[in-house]
Amino acid sequence: MLNWMKQTPLVQQGERNKEIWVREADEGIDSFPLDLYLGKKTDLLSLKKNIVNSVKEKVKYYQESRRKLYSGEHEMVTECPVTGISTEETELVANIYGAEYVQTPDTGHVYVRNRPSKRAIHDFYLNDVTYAATYTDKTAAESRLNAIAVPWCQWMLEVYEKQYGRRPKRILDVGSGAGHFVEACRRAGLEAEGIELSESSRQFARDIWGFEMDGRDFTTVTSEYEGFDVVTFWGLLEHTPNPGAILDAAHQVVRSSEGGMVISKLPRWNSLSSAAQRLSPETIIRHIDPMGHIMLFSDASAAELYVRNGFKPTAAWYYGMDVYETLMQVGHLTDSYDGFTQSGAFQTELQQFVDEVRFSDGITLVGVPK
Repeated sequence: MLNWMKQTPLVQQGERNKEIWVREADEGIDSFPLDLYLGKKTDLLSLKKNIVNSVKEKVKYYQESRRKLYSGEHEMVTECPVTGISTEETELVANIYGAEYVQTPDTGHVYVRNRPSKRAIHDFYLNDVTYAATYTDKTAAESRLNAIAVPWCQWMLEVYEKQYGRRPKRILDVGSGAGHFVEACRRAGLEAEGIELSESSRQFARDIWGFEMDGRDFTTVTSEYEGFDVVTFWGLLEHTPNPGAILDAAHQVVRSSEGGMVISKLPRWNSLSSAAQRLSPETIIRHIDPMGHIMLFSDASAAELYVRNGFKPTAAWYYGMDVYETLMQVGHLTDSYDGFTQSGAFQTELQQFVDEVRFSDGITLVGVPK
């Protein structure tokens, strides 16, 4: 038996709240009080250049590249990457470019059951120029840093200081992309290191930020980073076939710290974006992207992943791109993108409401060693 529930006040208002997550299992009942952070106001359109042409080009590219990938070598996933429940017990919930997403009956975790081979996934992230270009656009480096990475850093400091009463000293960012978060931490006066497999992304960090990132597999070098205060995954666990192994490695890093913490930004299945995309499965370029996200989390599966790998959840930050995504899909359906491109302020404010009712497509979950 495994069941997650929430004890939530019927009346909740504003950007800060609290609730209790309760885990019922054969070994007993555990309760986890969580601080909730709701919303992150970002004018997404201001970060996108030539948005309509870019979107149309990406749709074509995603359709071709994902279908090609999923028509080639693949392996059937026999069990849930989080709880190990048999895939035979799951329900098919979406087919995106040939990728079959299934959902488990225990935590509601969603994952691709006909997954490309590990070699194909590895080669994609290391060699796909179009994918890497999203994070290595030199002209947008500073604006992306200030709009995305700096708020991440500020939030991390807030939750850490609330937990431990002091600032963290050493930060390890795993799956660093082009190093924006590492740079934001360094500008905040923190000692920060990054681990990133992609050579093009590491070269970007050298050229733009002036630092070197570790290009090795995180799970093989944990002993070299033991004692770091915080390990962050800003969009990594949903890419890997075995997120539990990654979190276990993080636990080895922070368990010896007097103030250890792990932070993971994860895509949520129960969201407005997921609903819009399931209705328009032929024009997806983010979120339920079977190359970008081979799994999507429920709050229960995210929390269960933490608990099984030695962490107790303590805080959750809900925010997403749901309104942006929904209007983009409407643009595809109608071939008219004016509503999408001319409603930046409206999108920002409406998204805040979506985030406050927790129907957003992203959750960033904080955990501390048990």
